[in-house]
Amino acid sequence: MSDPHRSLAQEIEAELRDDILRGQYRPGERLPSERDLATRFDASRGAVREALKKLEQVGLADVRPGGVRVMPIEDATLEVLGHLLALGDHPDPRLVSQVLHVVGALMAMSARTAIEQASDAQIAAMRELIRSLLEQPDGVQHDWRELAVYFTEVNQNLVLRLVGNGLKTHFVARFQAIGEISLDSDQTRDAARAQLLNLDDAIARRDAHGTARCITEHFAFIETGLIAALAERDAAPNAASREARS
Repeated sequence: MSDPHRSLAQEIEAELRDDILRGQYRPGERLPSERDLATRFDASRGAVREALKKLEQVGLADVRPGGVRVMPIEDATLEVLGHLLALGDHPDPRLVSQVLHVVGALMAMSARTAIEQASDAQIAAMRELIRSLLEQPDGVQHDWRELAVYFTEVNQNLVLRLVGNGLKTHFVARFQAIGEISLDSDQTRDAARAQLLNLDDAIARRDAHGTARCITEHFAFIETGLIAALAERDAAPNAASREARS
């Protein structure tokens, strides 16, 4: 169903974008002409042209006088990754793992440089954020965003801050929609709490590399939980289908 808040050009761009991401058009292949696309979407050629321009801006199309060619997904911008995660009923587990590896590496780097530069007051503020997480039953699962933002404030790395903003916009809500990491077992709760306590200890000792290592371990924990949640969701329809056939 169409979104009433999106323009026709946005609707065209979204449908063509998803077609490309699903592989219905291969890299180097020409998209249909403006005339054909206008007929397909019952739109003006101006709306089609605007949609194609947006595809070019995100790196999925090369618009030239002779026609529009599809570009490799690998040459696209970060914005495309959010749409890739939204394709289908569930994100590709391999893609989820890759995103978490990159996000974890960036946060670990940010944390390491922040510890190296932090004042005593900033170290105390970091530890206070960790204590706040320890007091929240669900804080140990994924919500380290305030801590991540504070690291970038301390190290004053504008690039890390901007990249973090982009990741938050495109991925945090999508990952939360996958499902929560189960903390039903004592073993899982203890592991999550231990990660925070280890992080607090590393920060208190101003151990920059130890802090980075704790961050990396946390993202490995998050990855395990999200992949398990995806597997459970994939298994549920299969189980329902088997019950329907029996």
